[in-house]
Amino acid sequence: MHIEIRLSVQRALLGAVPPSLRAVSIDADDLKIYYRCIFDSETTEKEKELLSVAASEVIADFSAYSIEEEYLVIPKSEKMNHLNHLVFLRNEHRNTENLKL
Repeated sequence: MHIEIRLSVQRALLGAVPPSLRAVSIDADDLKIYYRCIFDSETTEKEKELLSVAASEVIADFSAYSIEEEYLVIPKSEKMNHLNHLVFLRNEHRNTENLKL
């Protein structure tokens, strides 16, 4: 996958990440970008719209592609299934003192 697509998604997410968002991952083939957003609980239409606008900004950068958006709710207690490239991941550790980076 082109690093330019990953960077475009990260740029598009600036200022568009609601508190309920756990992760954003992407993948691409020759014709389509796959864009998956995972929330920890049901979210508002306004929050989804923020992320959909971000997806539109990515397509504006790569007009030869189409985009498939997916919005999932997976509670914090459950494991997430990401696409191939993770572009946003919320810190979900309660105690960050022992977090190894």
